[in-house]
Amino acid sequence: MPKRTFWLTTGVALGAGASLWAERKVRRTVEQATAKLQPDALVVEVGRSARNVAESASGRVRDALSTGRDEMQRREEELWADLAAQGIEPVTAAPVAVVVEIEPEVRARRSRTIRRSRRTPATSVTHLDN
Repeated sequence: MPKRTFWLTTGVALGAGASLWAERKVRRTVEQATAKLQPDALVVEVGRSARNVAESASGRVRDALSTGRDEMQRREEELWADLAAQGIEPVTAAPVAVVVEIEPEVRARRSRTIRRSRRTPATSVTHLDN
């Protein structure tokens, strides 16, 4: 009989301990989940994830621009090498400025279409008279 009492008591103790441990574990998990779902915590989490996305997007754009620039230079060097192989040398010319003369009639029409402010200056400055 003492064996049965011992094992019964041991089983009850282990069962009670395990159920208390499980209850505490579930309660702690629920508290952590509710803390994460609080409005302030959600705002912080959304801000953090938005910053991460923006940083990774800007990094990808920067890498794409750098890669594109490198490929453009490589292709330009290939084209110049092909032209040099054909005996064509690169021409370096100074930039040319283009001057356009406007006819007097057009200039007169443009000056009439400009609208100017029709405000008149204040005639009385009473708040400054002291």
